[in-house]
Amino acid sequence: MAINSTKTHSAMILKFKNGVDANGKDVIKNQSFSKIKVVATDEEILAVGTALGGLLAFPLVDVSRQDQITIING
Repeated sequence: MAINSTKTHSAMILKFKNGVDANGKDVIKNQSFSKIKVVATDEEILAVGTALGGLLAFPLVDVSRQDQITIING
């Protein structure tokens, strides 16, 4: 039995440092950008995320990609 999968949705998530808490630990916030083209490469997402991170008032910590994949019995 063959299994087929199709990437149906991608999102880019930027994590940035939004200060420190009362204990001196970093406060990390997320900003999610949905509607990323599923055919976008990881390199393209990193380049765009890094460029957007440069526009933030807070330091960029991480750029990540979140994909949704539909799996069907084919």
